Amino acid sequence: MALGYLLLVLLPIIVFGGYLYNQFYMDVMSEYSEGKQKLVVQAGEGFRSSLNQVESLHALLLNNQQLIEYLSGYYRTELQHVYNYLKDIRPLFIYAQSRDNGISSIKLYKTLPKVHSVKGELEDLNQMDGKPLALLSEVNVDEGVWLRHRGAETSALPSLSYYQYVYNNSYTKPLAVLEINTNDSLLHNFLKAVDVNRNMQMLIVQDGETVYRNEGNLLDDEQTEALLAMADESEQGYAYLRKQRMLVNSLSVPELSTTFYFFSQMDEVFVDIRTKVIVLGLTLLVSLVVLTGIYYATASSLVRRILGLAKHMRHVDESKLTYYKVGKSNDEIDFLTRSYNSLVSRIDELLNTVHKAELMKKEADYLVLQAQIKPHFLYNTLESIRMLAEINNDQEVVDATYTFGRLLRYTLNAGENETELRHEIDNVRHYLEMHKLRMLDRLSFSIQVMTNIDDFRCPRFILQPLVENCIQHGIGRSRKPGVIDIVIKRENRELLIVIADNGPGIPQDRLVLIRDVLGNERDRQDLQSENSGYGLYNVNERIRAFYGGQTRLLIDSREGEGAAFTLKLAMPERRHSKD
Repeated sequence: MALGYLLLVLLPIIVFGGYLYNQFYMDVMSEYSEGKQKLVVQAGEGFRSSLNQVESLHALLLNNQQLIEYLSGYYRTELQHVYNYLKDIRPLFIYAQSRDNGISSIKLYKTLPKVHSVKGELEDLNQMDGKPLALLSEVNVDEGVWLRHRGAETSALPSLSYYQYVYNNSYTKPLAVLEINTNDSLLHNFLKAVDVNRNMQMLIVQDGETVYRNEGNLLDDEQTEALLAMADESEQGYAYLRKQRMLVNSLSVPELSTTFYFFSQMDEVFVDIRTKVIVLGLTLLVSLVVLTGIYYATASSLVRRILGLAKHMRHVDESKLTYYKVGKSNDEIDFLTRSYNSLVSRIDELLNTVHKAELMKKEADYLVLQAQIKPHFLYNTLESIRMLAEINNDQEVVDATYTFGRLLRYTLNAGENETELRHEIDNVRHYLEMHKLRMLDRLSFSIQVMTNIDDFRCPRFILQPLVENCIQHGIGRSRKPGVIDIVIKRENRELLIVIADNGPGIPQDRLVLIRDVLGNERDRQDLQSENSGYGLYNVNERIRAFYGGQTRLLIDSREGEGAAFTLKLAMPERRHSKD
């Protein structure tokens, strides 16, 4: 039961619980990571929208015809420059800068020297850093570039600047380079949307170089590098270290050639997992209790029935053979119970048979004990008669008494069921002599032993029924003198005993019936009649059981010509000697 409980209840619960826990863990982790990544992507979309809003100022300036004319050098005198700048250009700068509080300054670097300069707003191109010009030369005329101005330390947020050419109306000549400098509010708003706090580590990487790192330090450098590599290889844009309970979300901003990485602890996630684990544990515990109850009830039912059968079997002996009650489920235990009851029934029958056999044996022993007196008394009486006949000189009575005594001794002998063949022949001779006393000249017989039969054993009374059949159904039914010839000879490895008479023979239909019964082709009950019974059948079965092999009884007869009974007996080497 313990092994069954382990395999059927406990092990499935543990495996199922582990599977559910792993599924819960993976689902919660995946759900949290995807939710965090969606938050980062949404914040990134807002950040890009802010960058696009800054970039849209270029179109505002480019579509201002007064600015284009000013940058093209249409005004020749200084007075015209100052007037038109104050009238049309400066209000445009003020309006553009007021549109977005993330813009710290807007500046134009003119290409034409004759255009009047305004310090801090409109300056010569040669005063501009060469890096933006080099980048602008690699992009289309309608595109701009973003540049990051690195701070003194990586713990300070970098500032961003946007650069783009301002062309004439026909886009054939650059008139100036637009520079829009932003403050850190763009990045601050982005990080605020991502919900970056002290418990979150953030990295800004540009062209493989870390340009910003906040004060958070959740992982060492090796773990950070491993997690960054996992995030870069992930199609979802996030990865996590299960052992450290650390999640990283990434966002790439192609406009800035920059990737943002956000590292966060997942303790709040595991609080949810622990809650679900508790629910799962309670569910498994309840399931375990229910399954244990079911298993115990099932096992107890089976074991109780088996133990009940075993207890019943321990109290069963030959003096107390009782049946065990069979259930109604027709399962293996009920089948075993029915088999046991059948066994008990069979044992009871065998015991009754043995008991009856013992009673019959005791009765037979008693009858044998009684018979010990009668034969001796009979033998003594016959001997007295024979002595009296000798005194009276009546030889015929003497011979008859002697022959009848020998016949009775062989018949009433309580010895073994087998004897030597020569004794069986002597008994048949005495039997025929007794019948000859009655039938006188109507009966004559001859016995010819044509082979050595010393030590050849046979069942008792296998010849006398055949001789009796010849007398009763053969010679007894004929008025002519009867002759019975007995011939004993050998053919190959068989001993043949032929008993023939010259009576009226056996009718053909009766002969066919006898042969069929002896060949076991018909029931022996068909052989029973008023004048005959099972004598021939019994002789045939006894010699076949005794000798085996091809031993058999053959009958030949023709009506009016008598009948011949032939016993073909197997002659094993150990049962015979040479002729």
